[in-house]
Amino acid sequence: MVCLGWLLLAWGLVGAKIAQAETGGIQYLPSPPNKPDHGLNLKVDGHWIDGSGYRPVRVTVGTANGKPAPADRRVSVTLQASPYYYQTSPPSVTKEIELPQGSVSGTATILVPQHNAWFGASIVTREDGRLLKELCAYQTIFYNNTNTATEAYPAAIVFHRNAPTRNNRISWALDQSNKLDSGKAVEEFPDFRILFNEQSVPTDIQLKSELAGSPYRAISCLNNLSRTDLLPLDQVPGNWLALSNADLLVFELEDLVSVQATSPEKFDAVKQWTIAGGNLLIYNGGEEGETTVNELFGFQPVPEAQDWQHSKTDNVPLAALGLINDLRNPNRGQYVSNNGVAYTNLVIQDGKLTEVGKPFGALPAAPGTPLTLASREVGFGKIVLIQEDPFPGDSYQWSRVFATFGGQRLAWFQRHGMSRMRDNLGFWDYLIPGVGVAPVTTFEFLITLFVIIIGPVNYFVLRAMGRLNLLIVTVPIGAFAVTAMLMVYAIASDGLSTQSRIRSVTVLDQQTGQGATWSRQAYYAGLASSAGLKFPTDAAVIEYEQFPTSGGADNKQIRWGEDQTLRGGYFQSRVTQQFLAMRPYQTEHQLEVTSQDGKVSVTNQLGTKILALVLVDENGKPWGATDIAAGGQSTLQADVTPTITKLRALLSEANLALPEGFDRHAYANQVSQRQTYYYRGNLPEEYVGKPDFAQSQSEQRLRRSQAMGFQSLGPRSYFAVVERFPETPIGIEVPTGKKSLEVVQATW
Repeated sequence: MVCLGWLLLAWGLVGAKIAQAETGGIQYLPSPPNKPDHGLNLKVDGHWIDGSGYRPVRVTVGTANGKPAPADRRVSVTLQASPYYYQTSPPSVTKEIELPQGSVSGTATILVPQHNAWFGASIVTREDGRLLKELCAYQTIFYNNTNTATEAYPAAIVFHRNAPTRNNRISWALDQSNKLDSGKAVEEFPDFRILFNEQSVPTDIQLKSELAGSPYRAISCLNNLSRTDLLPLDQVPGNWLALSNADLLVFELEDLVSVQATSPEKFDAVKQWTIAGGNLLIYNGGEEGETTVNELFGFQPVPEAQDWQHSKTDNVPLAALGLINDLRNPNRGQYVSNNGVAYTNLVIQDGKLTEVGKPFGALPAAPGTPLTLASREVGFGKIVLIQEDPFPGDSYQWSRVFATFGGQRLAWFQRHGMSRMRDNLGFWDYLIPGVGVAPVTTFEFLITLFVIIIGPVNYFVLRAMGRLNLLIVTVPIGAFAVTAMLMVYAIASDGLSTQSRIRSVTVLDQQTGQGATWSRQAYYAGLASSAGLKFPTDAAVIEYEQFPTSGGADNKQIRWGEDQTLRGGYFQSRVTQQFLAMRPYQTEHQLEVTSQDGKVSVTNQLGTKILALVLVDENGKPWGATDIAAGGQSTLQADVTPTITKLRALLSEANLALPEGFDRHAYANQVSQRQTYYYRGNLPEEYVGKPDFAQSQSEQRLRRSQAMGFQSLGPRSYFAVVERFPETPIGIEVPTGKKSLEVVQATW
């Protein structure tokens, strides 16, 4: 009866497919009439938005008879997605789920990397190494009704206190619409229709017909917006990684206060997601909104340059929107014309949804009151606070709200400086010096020596000996010896150990201890360890591949436990593999600053040696120092010229550069056919820009700091190059490699 009930519920959910905003589905195992002797059942809930990051898949293990488990049981569940249009297999992801003694079920969230739409996923379940075949499936369904693959338009989640649950969306929308038509009281609910229209990718689906009617019809259009969702507050995840595939989160200030008061761990997840690089939109803040947000996030008084920046929507230049503005305009990009899709400018007039014949971001015929905006950077992320209620709004207002974030922040491939859907030729800018390179000069010398010895020398010696018949023996032996020498030389020159190159930028607020780090990492193992790479469980780790959609290594494995372990194709012998790791953190590491008698001294409590430091005191005066040992003290120098010279030298030495003699464009032309058919020309961003790591948030911070003499944060801040910052997530502990660079940029 239990299995039958689960099956009927599953059928009901499949039948209610139109009610689902996100892609995904629910899988119940075992399927009737199976009644396995292990006495367990499994529920896998994959509902979520499509985006680039970790997709949270909720897995529940329960007793089949509904009675408490007589003893602890541990079940290992492995998920592997089946994406559209990939020629390489995504990683298999494994996590152990505990069913405690006396409980009827145990639930865990498995974080699965996703950078592409999925059409299915396999489930493999084991207990104590034994395969539970009744709890395995190989054709689970992830609905994807629209062609919305992109890394340019933001994937967004709106959280609201009155949003219906997933299973009640259609009935709730109909009920509210009927009450509205009959004049009855309805639940307070913003009109999200214009926001969803402005935030979404242009498709051949006309949203106008689905959005027409009452504001509650916004629910119905979500079925065709797999990168957009609307969820109640209790669906806010408690782990920031579960939000990592969203580019934009939207909250009313009242709701954010409620989440912080009732579920602090969920608010912390939102805060960490923002600090790690997310874009947080808060609306209906009122005149005291900034004060409330400061209290929520623990912001302390800071200099003006680091504080809230104010504007009106009328004063925000549309050019700041960048890529999205170009993509919406048919005169600037080929995507709209090539794919037969179009953006439709919609507006609410006299309570009715109306299409207006104006381009994206154009001033409406009857513009409303300009919105009052406040924005500030938080770590690598950004908060935009709207004082008023912006809904429903219009294209003019929403385009300026998005422009306040900046187009490069909202576009995933620009914010991260890489792509998981297109080629990353910047891979070659970040090799580990001296390893993984073919020994061309040695090869030329050995082959020349081989030709001379095995040719005329060998011939004349054997002829003098009267043994020319031995040529059939000496030639292959000589060839084998030279080949072996070349292999031994290559192995000896690269070694059997693992070498790394780390390029990290860390931001830190010493008043709160909150910070985040972004690091690009390269690893080369002469002989890769079977233990793999072990990253902290609170770090987002994205593989930086040359060809993410074709070629590459299969058999990639992730195992969640005390660490986030990457094995198999993620860490191979004699192959350079690169990653982008992002991690928000809370730390006690800091630089203690003392000002007395016109002098400034520091105590290095950063947990690592400082190679060079520029510090700006409370009066805006810069001070400098070099070579401060961990735990050491130093009196800073008023003349910062030597320090700035050393900082520039350190950054120059570790710059991103192509190998000598490498022709990027010739290489790109040779490999252009590796791209899959689907992605060639079908991504909106294909025609308007290539992935470039120089666009990433970390690299932009470095350039801004250099341009401002390493004083970009203003008073009470510092810029330091260090040896190895303890909060940087590292996959394997090895000595700092050549051309590595670790920067700490902090306020105190």
